[in-house]
Amino acid sequence: MWPLSSYPEFSLKEVSDEYDYIIFGGGTAGAALANRLSAQEANKVLTRKILSVSQNSLGRSIELFTGSVLGETSRINQMLYEDIKPYFSKSERALYPCDADVHSTEARVVYSDLVHRVIEASEALGLPRIRDINSPVHPVVGCGLLHFTRDKNQHRSSTYTACLHIVTHTEAIKLSFKSESSLGKLTVDRVKLKSRNSTRERVVKARKEVILCGGPFGSPHLLMLSGIGPAPHLKEKDIPLVRDLPAVGFNLQDHFGVSVAFEVPTSHSLLSLQKRPWIFFIELFKYVLFGTGILLAPVLQIALFASSLLLNEEGSPTSTEVHGNVLPDIEIMPMAYDSTDDLETSRGMFSFLNVLLHPESKGTVRLSSADPSNPLVIDPQYLSNPADYAPLRASLKLTLRLRDRMIEQGYPLKDFGVPTGEDDASLDKFICKRNRTTYHYSSTCRMGPDNGEQDGGVVNEELFVHGFDNLRIADSSVFLWVPGTHLQAPSVALAEKCADMILSRHSEV
Repeated sequence: MWPLSSYPEFSLKEVSDEYDYIIFGGGTAGAALANRLSAQEANKVLTRKILSVSQNSLGRSIELFTGSVLGETSRINQMLYEDIKPYFSKSERALYPCDADVHSTEARVVYSDLVHRVIEASEALGLPRIRDINSPVHPVVGCGLLHFTRDKNQHRSSTYTACLHIVTHTEAIKLSFKSESSLGKLTVDRVKLKSRNSTRERVVKARKEVILCGGPFGSPHLLMLSGIGPAPHLKEKDIPLVRDLPAVGFNLQDHFGVSVAFEVPTSHSLLSLQKRPWIFFIELFKYVLFGTGILLAPVLQIALFASSLLLNEEGSPTSTEVHGNVLPDIEIMPMAYDSTDDLETSRGMFSFLNVLLHPESKGTVRLSSADPSNPLVIDPQYLSNPADYAPLRASLKLTLRLRDRMIEQGYPLKDFGVPTGEDDASLDKFICKRNRTTYHYSSTCRMGPDNGEQDGGVVNEELFVHGFDNLRIADSSVFLWVPGTHLQAPSVALAEKCADMILSRHSEV
């Protein structure tokens, strides 16, 4: 998208009294879903957009963020992209070298010198270069260039564009329900909206369906405010129970990250733009007017995927052949800055962010009160399952071997934030010190049967909330567990699938 472009938005005062579909959340999935539903002119669609507690295993809290603009995290994330495959392709037009059998298909992309250094070090270690990192027919262990959600002019392609009524600076604070249908299910009748900037409130009627796309924090928040969730928790907050669904807000997962940092020449780091602001303005001028320059290069350009089971005790690969249940469980993301929450900004920095792709730890999302304006209590419970340490230890050792190869090849890396040793105790201490979220939250309203337990499901296979005939959820909160990849493309694919199910259902009426 063009840097200074805007989107048509409605104030709360301007919204209509009724809509065919009301979509809560204008994020990655919500915007894609709204676009598909509003493509049929007969449909009237309304969409709305919206610190963790101390972590016992870490001895501190971690700041958690989500996007707060229309398009949400797809605006701040540049994403790598037999039944679900068409829904990935439906929202994509590939402009990069890739496998044409997998992508719906060259753009001018600038890759830094550090990118090539990391690829060379990876290949020297025995991790091959992957031509198309998102192709199922190419190796899954190795190093490859990432794919970005940008158009042919290198403007970011967010999921926010759609022909519909977009209401910003507004919160959905409660769902209202009609009596049970002939099938014994409740129907969402109305949605109560409240302005963020005033005391104004509106109640909007949903003629067909309400779809929650508020993400792993926003969707369970609205459900619980409306009386849908764990009965004991709602009773504690004096919220009348509509339906007891114990799994709402449980099973929170995220890709936990650990940063290993090195000092590099300032010119090779993002610090160069901070130390020499005139260079930044020159590059900004080149980007805005001509679509050229270093600002075409995103912060994250490549990624390495590896299996901790295929690494030896020193962290070097023993094989790249995956088989059976042996799949990548770690990702290493090279970045031209110190990728921790406590950034080092006085010197040139380069880091490897080690990401745990399949965490066993699970957290919770809870209400602090029945007041919609009060913040949620979010507890990711990072590293609460001891099984999460072993893959991270292996990843850190692999990172140190990459460092060794880069130094051998003549690149001037100096240790800055690295483990003091490679024994388990030293690595575990480092893991608990230099860590962060990767913003890949999921699974707080996950798909599965309602078994009356916290490990059960919230939605069925058609994304309907259990016990309701017109209330669906379509965002990463429905994933059974966090996928071993970045979540933007799966979230968009989920929205595409949801749109097809909705349109198919109502075309039959």
